[in-house]
Amino acid sequence: MHGIALSAGGLDSSAGLSLFPELATTFFCWVERLHRALVEQGVQQVFFFSREGQPLMRMFDMYRERVGSRIASHYLEVSRRSTLLPSLAPLAEETFETLFRQYRRISLVEFLSSLGLEAQTRSIAQALGLPNGAGYRREEDLPTSPTFAALKALPQFQALYESERVARRRAFIDYLSELSGGTPPARLVIVDVGWKGTIQDNLFALLCRNVDTPVRALTGYYVGLVAEGAAGLNNDKYGLLFSSVNAPSPKFRVFSENRALFEVVLAADHGSIVSYETTADGRAQPIRGEFEEGEMLDAEVFPVQRQLFEHFKRLVASMPPDGKGSLLPFEEVVRAHARMVFNPTSRERTWFSSVFHVENFGVFERSRFDTPESRPGLIQRLRFLKQVLRRRDVGALGFWPWSTLYERGGALPAAIYAAIRRLQR
Repeated sequence: MHGIALSAGGLDSSAGLSLFPELATTFFCWVERLHRALVEQGVQQVFFFSREGQPLMRMFDMYRERVGSRIASHYLEVSRRSTLLPSLAPLAEETFETLFRQYRRISLVEFLSSLGLEAQTRSIAQALGLPNGAGYRREEDLPTSPTFAALKALPQFQALYESERVARRRAFIDYLSELSGGTPPARLVIVDVGWKGTIQDNLFALLCRNVDTPVRALTGYYVGLVAEGAAGLNNDKYGLLFSSVNAPSPKFRVFSENRALFEVVLAADHGSIVSYETTADGRAQPIRGEFEEGEMLDAEVFPVQRQLFEHFKRLVASMPPDGKGSLLPFEEVVRAHARMVFNPTSRERTWFSSVFHVENFGVFERSRFDTPESRPGLIQRLRFLKQVLRRRDVGALGFWPWSTLYERGGALPAAIYAAIRRLQR
């Protein structure tokens, strides 16, 4: 691509004041791949999942307007929580595998909240005869516990489960139909940040299992994938920037180094979706939950996001209007992204430690990325590094392995780790 500087300093004269400015380059590469895939497949409308899909769709729309694309984009308000219950089978047939494959050590309240039934937790706990507060105690393995067996046998829960499952499924189908202009497409093409594609799996079960909707297949395009979930025939998933499904994609280790950075920066201006309902006038709509991270996003994340959009807009403006010959050199995209995750500035590390991510499914916790207030001494660093070498599990180093090594092991081990990751395919 001619005329576009890919380095942090080359994006604009004030880029040195920005945080993670190369994200614009990363997302530009991804948007180009997404648009190309949609054009090749003849896709006419694409659905971006909330909440990360809100800024992703904004960047996609900038790009498609520049190249004159007629692909229609829609913002589909979904979450793992809102789509789980309407995707499930009748209670006698349901194993809740979608939830329990990732979360088994959870409480009764967390289970009900994952189904979007949190408003009924008190009455259900009373019907089960549980002591005050017992519903909040996490079971070591909820699906095999006496509490869960009693819940499934409770007539009150059985009636609630079935009525809400059916009503929310109908409401979601109506909501999707209206968003689609009347009738959903036979192949629903969705876009999200990714990792496993659980929401897509929920929608595949919701829309395709009973063969009573126009939708016959789903195709998901993601920033990245680290597992295929329930992907299969008519339920395709593609990690356009990185993927470890079947085999790691080129430079997978660079792009997947700090996936939490994608989730934090790709924030929306509203809370997570809890469920779906049909109003008194017959209109189906999503129900948003509390926006508990709103104050933090206003103060910390949205300023960074605005800078991202400005950088991205400049990249779009620099490309030929027809979009031809505009592909970014992949090696330079890798180099730019590697700078952020393996050589961040002190300002970027401080900023990342000031934000948090809210989990609205399974365990319902805040994930903070704080760094230690003081650096460990030599003995502590050596003990930590010994544990790391003995464990040989980079995943145990948390959201950002390089940062954990830097803060707890020192600059040299972090530099060695970064060098290895950069060289890996």
